[in-house]
Amino acid sequence: MANLWNAWNREHYLGLVPWCWIELESAEPPGPFPFIGGVDPEVTAGLHEAHSLMQSAIDTAISDVFAHRGPLDDPARRARLEDAYAEVVRSRPHLSAHIRCGRKSDGTFQWDYPLDPNKSATMQYGGLRAFNAVARQAMPFGFDRTPSSAVGKFIGLLDGTHTAGELRAAAEASGSAHAGTLTKFLEMLNGLQCLVASPRASLQAHWLAATQDRDVIFLGHAALLYRQKDQFFLFDPWLMPWLAESPIPSLWGGLLPRPAAIFLTHDHDDHVDPRTLLTMPKDIPVIVPSRKNRKALYYDYPSLLRDLGFTRVIELAHGETFPFEGGCVASVPFYGEDPCDIEMPRNCYLVSDRGRNVLAHVDSGPTNAGRSALSEGVIEKLVKDYGPVATLFASQQQLKELRTFAAHACLSPPGTWLDAGENGYLTNSYLAELATAAKARLFVSYATGGADWYPDHLSFTFSRRNPARTALLTAHCEPPDALKDLLAPVGCGYHYAHALDIFRPTPDGGTTVVSTGETLFPLTLYRLDHGDPPFMKKR
Repeated sequence: MANLWNAWNREHYLGLVPWCWIELESAEPPGPFPFIGGVDPEVTAGLHEAHSLMQSAIDTAISDVFAHRGPLDDPARRARLEDAYAEVVRSRPHLSAHIRCGRKSDGTFQWDYPLDPNKSATMQYGGLRAFNAVARQAMPFGFDRTPSSAVGKFIGLLDGTHTAGELRAAAEASGSAHAGTLTKFLEMLNGLQCLVASPRASLQAHWLAATQDRDVIFLGHAALLYRQKDQFFLFDPWLMPWLAESPIPSLWGGLLPRPAAIFLTHDHDDHVDPRTLLTMPKDIPVIVPSRKNRKALYYDYPSLLRDLGFTRVIELAHGETFPFEGGCVASVPFYGEDPCDIEMPRNCYLVSDRGRNVLAHVDSGPTNAGRSALSEGVIEKLVKDYGPVATLFASQQQLKELRTFAAHACLSPPGTWLDAGENGYLTNSYLAELATAAKARLFVSYATGGADWYPDHLSFTFSRRNPARTALLTAHCEPPDALKDLLAPVGCGYHYAHALDIFRPTPDGGTTVVSTGETLFPLTLYRLDHGDPPFMKKR
């Protein structure tokens, strides 16, 4: 294996090709909700099983409504659903051991399960799988005696900014028990043709040359890159490896500048993506919602990020700040996108930088009970404390769903499963009020795609490649562009974000949208240090 290190000039920079991605694999089957905290995983498994056993009957009840065999608003439906659920639980001792439910003498329905704030559904990783999307090859790699955090930390070094000599030193510094594993791992990646070497590493300098201080670069979906002087803050990175989900080169971790910090807003996979985070440097701080803001359940970010190799996880409670020279990033309460009202801790973020404010409102909106950043006075207080918002980034999704189909349905009262719940229901009138309260100069519609490389099977991704499908998804939604007319009277502009748009400050405190041309295209970024990819070279 020592000969492996001789395959590269020790002074050359070594990194993963952007058409390679790596996924950790569990040593045992994961539970239904990995990293959900506040409840014993065994209890969660029982709740999930009870919901699954009910699903066929629920589907029949839904079919009855669509077949006009039953009314849409059936006052007895909830009671029938609750009683059927209780019957299922009573018939299975392993379920009734954790779930307390049944009809009381006064007719009310009791349903609860034990909570434990110290329990979390953590994962145990025993290996990983590397994929080469060009060669259409995958290869497993086991590391039973090496913790996933050590492997994750090493993967974070494969971003093209470290030399082969530095990587060898890092492997050896991990200790004799792990150095051999990391070297074998690199040998596997090399055999899979997932590594590329270069005498230079110019990405950081290129991003600095292509952007300006206080620019916001939209990377697609909800991913934002904020330039603060000569450093970058990264928000909600959900990136795509080349040619994996789409036929065009896409943004991937090794094509970005090194972030000074990563900010995660909430627990959905398109905002907390382990596959993307695995590619990131592991010595940078990751800012996440704090367990101080939890109701009963929470997402266990520290466990997830520790397993990926991160060493600096900062839980930011609402109102707390991550300071930097000239300003801070403030944690702002996140409401909604929660059809079952689980109320796990979530954050929006305000970047306040030398008198200019940018708000990443993400998917936040009114809850089923009508609570929101507007109704609770959050936006009003933000403006009072920090001043008007120059650029407001918010989703325009208008999603409702039957609660039984929501991800966390089993954790909510069974009698509500046939109710419709908001799932990020952001009307134009709400967003206009939001922009007005924030005194925003520009509203940016994002977090619904915005890049052609996102897979089009995702219901919230509105792809220009698939106009008919988008029309099907949005047939009963308000036209997004109609928001423009509601914003105009208060002096706020409207822009639907497309990947690699740059939002740049203007001298009057406003925001202009700048096109980068091909400067920041994924293929351009790869060619900086490596020329044409092998699959594009003439034979």
